[in-house]
Amino acid sequence: MRKIPSPEQNEPLDEAGYQHQLLLLKSFHCARPVIHEGLNQFINGLTMNRAGGHIEMTVYLAGKADGIDSAQVQITRTGKSAA
Repeated sequence: MRKIPSPEQNEPLDEAGYQHQLLLLKSFHCARPVIHEGLNQFINGLTMNRAGGHIEMTVYLAGKADGIDSAQVQITRTGKSAA
């Protein structure tokens, strides 16, 4: 029998990190540029891994072979950058 998660399990442990990762996913899906090292870049891929109850996201940018931590990428919103 499948266990139903408790309400606490439906809430992210890191709300700010969760929101940032959602915005990265939306940027990837909608082909919106993000900012890394001061340059507009496009996301080529995302991976997520469980890490002690938290989710870590690795971002792969177009033209770069190595992934970077999602915290190092800023989201662009209507021409303005935001963390």
